[in-house]
Amino acid sequence: ETFEGPSLKGGFDNRWVGKSFSHNNGKTTIDPSDSNNYVLYFPETSTGSNFFSPPIKNQGPDGPVAVKFRYLGLKSHAGGCIGYIDERKFPGFQTWALCDDGNTMRSDGVWTSCQFLVPAEVASFRIALTDLNSPGGDAYFDDIQIGSGSVTTCSGVRVAKNVPPGQEGYSNAVVERLSLLLTAGRLGSQAKSIIADAFDGAGSADDGLTLAQQLIVTTSEFHTTDFVKSTDKPRDQPVIQHATGKPYKAVVYLMLSGGCDSFNMLVPYTCSNGLYESYLEVRQQVALQKDSLLPIPAKNQVCSEFGLHNKLPAIKSLYEDGDLLFFANTGVLTQPVTKDNYFRETNTQLFAHNTMQDASRKVDPYNTVSGTGVLGRMTDVLTRYGYNTGSFAIGHFSISLAGRGNKSGAPSVVDGKGISHFYLSDHLKKSMSKIHNKTSIESGIFADSWSASLMDSVVTSENLNDALRSVKTTVKFPNTEVGEKFSTISKLIATRKIRGVDVDTFHVVAPRFDTHADLEHAIQNLFIEINGALDAFAHEMKSINEWNNTVLIQVSDFARTLTPNGGNGTDHGWGGNYMLMGGSVKGRQVLGEYPAVFTTDGPLTLHRGRMIPSTPWEGPFQGIAAWLGIEASDMLEVCPNLDNFNSSYLIDPERIFHKVKSPPPTPEIPRFPSNAGTSSEASFRSASLITFALSLGAALLLFLQR
Repeated sequence: ETFEGPSLKGGFDNRWVGKSFSHNNGKTTIDPSDSNNYVLYFPETSTGSNFFSPPIKNQGPDGPVAVKFRYLGLKSHAGGCIGYIDERKFPGFQTWALCDDGNTMRSDGVWTSCQFLVPAEVASFRIALTDLNSPGGDAYFDDIQIGSGSVTTCSGVRVAKNVPPGQEGYSNAVVERLSLLLTAGRLGSQAKSIIADAFDGAGSADDGLTLAQQLIVTTSEFHTTDFVKSTDKPRDQPVIQHATGKPYKAVVYLMLSGGCDSFNMLVPYTCSNGLYESYLEVRQQVALQKDSLLPIPAKNQVCSEFGLHNKLPAIKSLYEDGDLLFFANTGVLTQPVTKDNYFRETNTQLFAHNTMQDASRKVDPYNTVSGTGVLGRMTDVLTRYGYNTGSFAIGHFSISLAGRGNKSGAPSVVDGKGISHFYLSDHLKKSMSKIHNKTSIESGIFADSWSASLMDSVVTSENLNDALRSVKTTVKFPNTEVGEKFSTISKLIATRKIRGVDVDTFHVVAPRFDTHADLEHAIQNLFIEINGALDAFAHEMKSINEWNNTVLIQVSDFARTLTPNGGNGTDHGWGGNYMLMGGSVKGRQVLGEYPAVFTTDGPLTLHRGRMIPSTPWEGPFQGIAAWLGIEASDMLEVCPNLDNFNSSYLIDPERIFHKVKSPPPTPEIPRFPSNAGTSSEASFRSASLITFALSLGAALLLFLQR
């Protein structure tokens, strides 16, 4: 090892690593006594910052090998140490053979040559280096090589000056090739120069190649087809917003992904028309016995009491405390439909996970505001009102949070366990900042937008990570996937003042509700997890005095068939029952219209007990928008399909929340006439073919553009 590096500008001939496999614990620098030579030192070290070579076989021509090297200590007790570690024990404890501690290895300010032996029983080893002083910087190593010897000593040792394996201009040649491969040769000269310098400073040729690849895939030339001309001016840091003083509010959208069997969540209990008995008959082996249910009262419904699944005791408590309500038989609707015309008059592909989830998140069946979701459109309106808003997808991105363009900013995606630390090495971070300096007017707008977004994201991620580290929950959340996600949401809400927001929206997913088999066993475990997470969340919001300012709506793809399948499970349905909870909710009620008939002769019951919804998603989300303070005149921006429903399908927000100004009723719309099923299906198939053709054309156009 000559420490001259791949381009003879200082670096490593081999791939050295730290105990954590980091290459940053040892640095190359110019020899204090020879400006044409590069050596190793530890400028900011501690005894834990050990540095290790690649594995070496302990077998020379004459037996075990000796490690030879040159050493320079600029002062007495300079702290340099060298030794070995058995490869079988790496990373473990190394054995120091020679140390500049005043005894075994002394330099007295001049280069000295030394060697140490590795025991014969060690078949393979790594050379270990460190500086015992902290901070270090006075101990230097050079010309480490393998030879033969009989004793560990710093007397009479000859260390040959090896020819460095690197070559001048190597890093420039590598970057040129990477530019051709990854950017079609469009990488700018300034970026090439920065990346080549980073390559040379990374350590070995392998380290340099890795760093160069990382840097190139951050460039605008890699992500866009623009040419870029940078300036020497760094980009402005993102502006930290300050809360406007408006009362804080948070909306949490909980998706029970897969299709929750919500007719085993909210079950008929005491019903004047014998609905519970009909429930037993229709649901057969998946029906829940009355003595296993948790009864709750209800008014103005077919049942004076409903039964909750017995694994939802916290939901029962919230309901009875007046903090939780249910929306009965709610779901995706394009417009009012009947059993005869629903297939033709519904613009959403029914009974499919992807389309039904997408429709529930967008609440825009005609795609009036393409690429947006219902929460994103709310934040757009609130941003226009002067609110500072935050949007967080827990786990992965959700269209529900997307607004139009840059009106309210892009949602942040946060890991379920919190913000994953975005580690950038010193080399990478410093070089990235230079590459993404402000661009000149000759650069393309897409390139500049990419650089601005990337650097803003890095800073925002670091700031958010710091903010989350500064808070802890007062309640212990369950050690489950959903529990961890709600713990993260709670911490984000607790950072509201640090982030300077007035309104937050959150999207979170609870998976595995697609219960095609063994329904009762599966749903018990799922409800236990949901119950524990929501119970902890409610208590946490109360403890930080944000319960009255927080609303959680629970959604799912669809409910499930009332009749079971052959595997003691249920299949994809339509309308279902959903929860809304929060301190501002007028709880202890079931809103909408719970089905009065479960058999197929009912006006809403399709094949196998799939229920046509009697309340569209516009009903709950219009109420949430009104609670947030969105005016009636802007409600169509939030729910573009709202005018397709009259007040008999919607719910007055004042019935949902305390102290909400409700929007005016929409005009009466006549129900659509019934049509024969055959013509409906034919019309649906024709529409599907047209949609497929348009999609195929769009895909082909996108391919050609690329």
